[in-house]
Amino acid sequence: MKSSELNQRRQQATPRGVGVMCNYFVEKAENATLWDIEGNEVIDFAAGIAVLNTGHRHPKVVAAVAEQLQAFTHTAYQIVPYESYVSLAERINDLAPIDGPAKTAFFTTGAEAVENAVKIARAYTGRPG
Repeated sequence: MKSSELNQRRQQATPRGVGVMCNYFVEKAENATLWDIEGNEVIDFAAGIAVLNTGHRHPKVVAAVAEQLQAFTHTAYQIVPYESYVSLAERINDLAPIDGPAKTAFFTTGAEAVENAVKIARAYTGRPG
């Protein structure tokens, strides 16, 4: 299949509001390299939108994901908490350059992080909202 054919399918199946930056479709990736469905090789300058600072398919990340999948795929910590969430929060708290106790929360998106930062600031200052 060619990218032009898949692009026509994309235009029929997805809304215009969901823009894409490239006119090719990735088939596989390793480290900082992407290969499209036509076999062309390119450097991934976007790094998976900055979440892949270890590179695509880093062996340690792949091994950690495989190990986690043997335990459970996903659960929302706010519904069913799990130990690794607490352990990572403790590790980050120990690194925080502040006096007194530190607390850490994890969020999926920047929007969630900003929303919760505002909530935390309002709770701390006593401002309504």
